[in-house]
This record gives sequence, structure tokens and C-alpha cells, in this order.
Amino acid sequence: MDWKGITVYVTGGSSGIGLETARQLLDKGARVALFARGEKGLTDVAEAFRARPEKPEVFSLPMDVSVWGDVKATIDETIESFGVPDVVVNCAGVGAVNHFEKIDADAFDKVMAINVSGSRNVAAATVPWLKQNKGALVLVSSSAGFIPVFGYSAYSTSKFAVMGFAEVLRYELARFGVQVSLFCPSEVDTPMLESEKPTIPKETRALKNFGGVLPVEVAAEKLIRGIEKGRFLIIPGVRTNILYWMRRLVPGPIYRFSADLTAMLGAVRG
Repeated sequence: MDWKGITVYVTGGSSGIGLETARQLLDKGARVALFARGEKGLTDVAEAFRARPEKPEVFSLPMDVSVWGDVKATIDETIESFGVPDVVVNCAGVGAVNHFEKIDADAFDKVMAINVSGSRNVAAATVPWLKQNKGALVLVSSSAGFIPVFGYSAYSTSKFAVMGFAEVLRYELARFGVQVSLFCPSEVDTPMLESEKPTIPKETRALKNFGGVLPVEVAAEKLIRGIEKGRFLIIPGVRTNILYWMRRLVPGPIYRFSADLTAMLGAVRG
């Protein structure tokens, strides 16, 4: 796939997978519009990209994906100023890891608002244009979207929802030539991973150790390759693919027993 001249919108574009995806797409010659909640960080990233010798086409606006009015107005402004998107990659997301009783209602609701409502809002604002261009929409879930993870009552719930949402959109948009992809990495070396450390239960750490940590550069590369190949489900990493097929093929009682055992051993060793 030739990315030169392709217009890509990336949310969560100031850090983590969104930032690295934008970087690699610019390397391939794409035109990239970046969105994130933090205006200063976003501006710094956009200016650094524009300072490249090849002078890539970069546009940026602050946007809170959890607020529909903000998303609609920001996307409309971007379309007017930068052009209609060919590809939309919704990387904006947050996590909350702890025992369920220690995640208060506000923290739980924030995860749902950004990860679930945010996916809905970005899709709602861009799908009409993607239908026009026969473009591609990429939603970001996680291995925690098909494997319930101890300590991830909020995060897993949100990512399971994103998986269901993506499945429905794939059905509905296929007739219009819109490619829908769902990116499901395991743990990726991003600032969100670092922010989990103070509250992550030892049982969660034991369960996540099997999936391993994916360098953010590799995660973004796999995401982009999945788009290029027209895949719906993009799961980077051998271990994460093993977990996916175990969850699909191993009978529920056996799978749950192995997960319970891993969590119990993690608690003892921790």
C-alpha cells in the first residue's frame, strides 16, 4: 500500500501507540492529523514533526474523545482545514488497574467514557466521510478485550465493549466498502504501562507476564501492516495470538481453572 498523500486521523496522537503510529505513517509519506486531550503535549509533537527536513503535512487540534460535541466540532474543523480522512485510527484510551473495590465510580466511568464512548464518538464523526472515500476505521481494543484480566474490571469491560462495537461496525459498513480493523495488543511499552505500576495487583502482574511486553515501535508497525493487509482482527505477537486461540478453543471451565491457578500462584509468589 502506498501511503503517500493518504490522509490519516490519529487520536491519542501525543504519546504511546498513537504517537508512534503517526511517526511511522509520516515516514511512509502520509498526511497526518493528530488529536489528543493535552494541548501542550500535542503541540510539541506536531511542531517536532513539522521540523523534519522533508516537511511532512501535519495538522493538530486538542480533542476530548469522550465529549461528543467536542469531537464533532473538532472533526468538522479538521475536514475543512486539512481534508477528509482516508484512514482513522482511534488510539485514545486510558486504564485503571486495581482490585475492583478500590476503583471508585469516577475512575470506572472515566475509563468507559474515553474507551467506549470515545470509540463511538470518533466513529460517528468520521464514518460518513469514510463511506464517501471507501476508507478504513481502526479501533483499539486489547488482549484484555478477549481475556478477562484480574484487576482490570474497568479496563477489560471497556475493551470487551470496543470489540463488540467493532464487530457490529464491520457488518454494517462492509457493504459501503469501509474497512474496519480492530487492534488487540497485549502489554505495550507506553506511558500507560508505567502509570499502572503503583496500583497493579500482584495477581495481575503474574497473568500479564505471559503475554510479554511489546515495544511500541513493533506494535505500531503491526497495526499499520494489518491495515495494509485489510485485516479485521490485528493481534501482534505470538504469545498474544496463543492467548486468543486458547480463549476461543479451550473449554470455559478448563480455561477459568488455569486463569485462577495463575492468579493464585501470582499472589503467593508476590
